[in-house]
Amino acid sequence: MIVVAAVYFVVAAGAAVVSGRNLDRHLQGPRLRAAWAEGLTAEARCTAVRTEEAQDAEGGRVLQSRPTLEFRTGDGRTVSFEERQSRLVPAEGDFVTVHYSAANPEGATTRAPSFGMRHARTVITAAGCSFALLSAVVIAVVD
Repeated sequence: MIVVAAVYFVVAAGAAVVSGRNLDRHLQGPRLRAAWAEGLTAEARCTAVRTEEAQDAEGGRVLQSRPTLEFRTGDGRTVSFEERQSRLVPAEGDFVTVHYSAANPEGATTRAPSFGMRHARTVITAAGCSFALLSAVVIAVVD
């Protein structure tokens, strides 16, 4: 039964790693962490707000607003991007703080750094691996 428990652990831990990676990509973790890493911020002006219709999980109609923001980087370059991840919807002409990286300022975000977004992949992977280990121990002991 120890072999079964070991195989179970390896498969379940692998699934936890894949799940953590997929969740991280879905939440755009790499882009957000890159924007937050250098600590660069700028004041951006909302130049337009595009509204689109979408469906929620229950099939209901939902309107989503996508602000277009424009800011100037530290080296003087003007960057414009459409914010897709923030719950913040500024009115046209409003100013908001954006976080960006010098290497990819187009990947800027209005989302402030948070523990959950910075560590979502690690937390999900650790929780899944812990559950896999606990389950494997139970399988090995029950025999």
